[in-house]
Amino acid sequence: MTKKRLSNSLTLPFCSLLLCLASSCNQTVEENKYNGKWVLQEQNYNEDLILKDGNYTKKYSSDDLRVNSSGKFYFNRNKNRTGITLSLIPNKIISEKDTIFQECENLDVIEINDSTLIIQKATQWIEETNDKFARVNEILVYKKQ
Repeated sequence: MTKKRLSNSLTLPFCSLLLCLASSCNQTVEENKYNGKWVLQEQNYNEDLILKDGNYTKKYSSDDLRVNSSGKFYFNRNKNRTGITLSLIPNKIISEKDTIFQECENLDVIEINDSTLIIQKATQWIEETNDKFARVNEILVYKKQ
């Protein structure tokens, strides 16, 4: 029994085709549709999230509390989740001789289009009565400006 080998002239195009097909299945989300200023406004809460070229700036205010942060953002895929996770990694802040580290945020993108960004924040557990805890998955709707 003889085995036939693919000729070298067929092997290279065939391998190239396989690589193209394999890479198209795992395409990353295009950053451009996220770039811009996203605004969340509620009764006593306002948040501006500016995403541009892998960097973010976030300004939020709640009553008299005002917090600003900036840093890098990344897209992560988690096979246990249905969509993309937007990870905000803040820069460290040096104030006098202290170094301040702000928390990273992982926001699950539920939907994005030309005018709306809907995200779900990480699971939080809130203590209710009788030492029972309730699970809260806050959903935020940002509008593009």
